[in-house]
Amino acid sequence: MSDLHWTRPGQQDRSQKTQSALLDAAETLFFEKGVENTSVADVAAKAGCSVGALYHHFRDKKALLYALYDRMTQEYQEISRNAVDSARWQGASIVDMLRGFLTFGLQLAKERPGFKHAGLAAANMDPELREHFAELRLESNRRLNKLLLSRKDEVGHPDPIFAIAFVIDQISAMLRSRNDDLLRRTQLATCTEDEFIEEALQLACGYLEIELT
Repeated sequence: MSDLHWTRPGQQDRSQKTQSALLDAAETLFFEKGVENTSVADVAAKAGCSVGALYHHFRDKKALLYALYDRMTQEYQEISRNAVDSARWQGASIVDMLRGFLTFGLQLAKERPGFKHAGLAAANMDPELREHFAELRLESNRRLNKLLLSRKDEVGHPDPIFAIAFVIDQISAMLRSRNDDLLRRTQLATCTEDEFIEEALQLACGYLEIELT
């Protein structure tokens, strides 16, 4: 899973580079100072642009935030599709897949935290965006579900279809709790990443009735 990362655009013209610089600056400042405490002038200065240049690309600070959300979700969709590509998991067991999913979830949370923070800030301000992002997460879980079902013969639980869906929901919730700064007081935050992965696998494999190897 180590080849899956948040990516940045490749070749860009001058206008695109300016826009990307403004978005990068907003991403950093919104994470460090918060959206409310960051001004348009702050973003322009951080990007090395004039305020006029910023307004040429974005109507206001809210438009910047929405653009960051759009950038985040596009990359999130691409990464998620690549993560559950069946070709990536040829010959892998359900345990391998779950371990990869947990590793992937922890890895993305560490990369460019401001990127995700800004996107989620936009979602929290707008119910439609919040619903949209919830649907993206659900679609990602559906893809993982389909991948795991291809190995359902490994599952000892009497209802493997339900059990796989249940485990995905539980592991996803554990990852959100571990990665969410507001929930850092839970026991999930007191262990190392390796310990977290192994304990989560113990729970999942115990429920699925799969030997953890």
